[in-house]
Amino acid sequence: MSIDKNWMFIKDRWQQEWQLGMKVFLDMAFEKVAVANTIRCPCRRCLNMIHKTRNEVALDLVKFGMDQNYKKWTHHGEEWVNESSNDNSEGVDNESDQERCDDASAYEMINNMIRGENLGNDTVGGADDLNMQDCEEPNDNADRFFRVLRDAEQKLYPNCKKLTKLSFLVRLFQMKCLYGWSNKSVEGLLEFFKLALPDGHLVPDSLYSAKKVIRDLGLEYEKIDACVNDCVLYRNEYADLEQCPICMESRWKSVHNNVVNESDETTIGKEKKNKKVPNKILRYFPLTPRLQRLFMTKHVASDMRWHKEGRVNDGVLRHPADSMAWKRLDELHPWFASNSRNVRLGLASDGFNPFGVMSTSHSTWPIVLVPYNLPPWMCLKQPFWIMSMLIPGPKSPGNDIDVYLQPLIEELKHLWEHGVETYDASLEHNFRLHAAILWTINDFPAYAVLSGWSTKGELACPCCHKNTCSRRLKHGRKQCYLGNRRFLEPDHAWRRNKISFDNTRESREAPKPLTGDEVIEEFEKFEQVTFGKNIAKKSKRDDEIKWHNWRKKSKGMQGVWVEDT
Repeated sequence: MSIDKNWMFIKDRWQQEWQLGMKVFLDMAFEKVAVANTIRCPCRRCLNMIHKTRNEVALDLVKFGMDQNYKKWTHHGEEWVNESSNDNSEGVDNESDQERCDDASAYEMINNMIRGENLGNDTVGGADDLNMQDCEEPNDNADRFFRVLRDAEQKLYPNCKKLTKLSFLVRLFQMKCLYGWSNKSVEGLLEFFKLALPDGHLVPDSLYSAKKVIRDLGLEYEKIDACVNDCVLYRNEYADLEQCPICMESRWKSVHNNVVNESDETTIGKEKKNKKVPNKILRYFPLTPRLQRLFMTKHVASDMRWHKEGRVNDGVLRHPADSMAWKRLDELHPWFASNSRNVRLGLASDGFNPFGVMSTSHSTWPIVLVPYNLPPWMCLKQPFWIMSMLIPGPKSPGNDIDVYLQPLIEELKHLWEHGVETYDASLEHNFRLHAAILWTINDFPAYAVLSGWSTKGELACPCCHKNTCSRRLKHGRKQCYLGNRRFLEPDHAWRRNKISFDNTRESREAPKPLTGDEVIEEFEKFEQVTFGKNIAKKSKRDDEIKWHNWRKKSKGMQGVWVEDT
């Protein structure tokens, strides 16, 4: 019996035909419900990834519509008919012998994390060409992705109702990290599971085999050794050094503990296994694959163009796309603005104590990137935040944060200048993805760390810069900042009011913030500082070295942030 599915393609979802079609679909889907009176939601947003109740599915279908690519309702009671099997005289079943199961949490995890691999090699002809292209054959990266999907559906063992192979491994590695299990203990635990579970289980043979499955999730990160005094990162030309070239401190903790006593009889004839432990380790999460994953899920890929296709442009500030910085970027670089899929990012950072103990002085600095292409109800949600790096403590990096930002700045420059080939799942073709940093998100002290302009002293205001009006309070021993009346209208009565203020009239104009080009010009007027906390610094700098309130030449401002803004 054929099922009428024409109602799926009706645009007006309040028509009686659409409403009747949805009711027939829900009746069929809930006729044989297996999990807690819920089914996979087939709307355009959930894409059969999340289980929901009948009322929740109905609301989602009315709000978002039915996924029009879901033409075989195999998840909702329709029998799958393999057309190619009609020609198979032997009646061989092409389905895998491994049973499948529903694991909504694993599907949702994949939907959030496995978004974005290059699925082809051809680029769309022009930046404005967003037309549909012919579907492309998946390459090795896509095959790895589909293999992970298959693992998400396989039961851990026959008749298992709660765990799949993938969800089992993810939880295993999560507990390994939380409780500090060693590799050997995990190996032993896997051996125990193999004995305890019934035949037909999918427990990996070794920790290496388990890591191969997890690696396909794209969760890799880089460990980069750092100088204990924040002078350099041991990468590129410093990768093979044993000590810091600036402060001469050792790269390793307790070097003498790594030396094996050759006279010890227990070490004779045995290979020395002592492993050197770095003093500091920067954990860097590459940005490019995480941006590519945003375009792997159809509804997220389409939402990445919302700022141009779905936003109401009526002059009201509702989204970062309505801001002056966004519009200025589009004006300066029309090639970047011509493709709505190019990503605008905000960079957020601040220090925190990861141990939650106020009596312990410790400051770890995460660097988080926020993609602003998404609608406002999505871009500030945690699943779409991108952790870029974790700068280790125990002390705040301060001005030396530029040392740790080097790998991120290099990757951002490459994304800006060259871009990266990316597959758009919503349009089913490839394009060259570029990215840019619009602004930073931070409090006032962190602003000084990132920008290099000190937010202390007589010139603390970054907007007024050298024209900051301040006065030192003799008895309070604090800096007092005046001159607020400069920002009033020229004919404002308060400008002439002497009694209520400091017994002066205000006739000066409001100072103008520095543009990006003016910042670069000021950088040419003073020398760059030497990074590192153990470097002897002058208590009083010469005027040639110190320029206003600049404390360093921020590497972020030299090429990553938008110029002339």
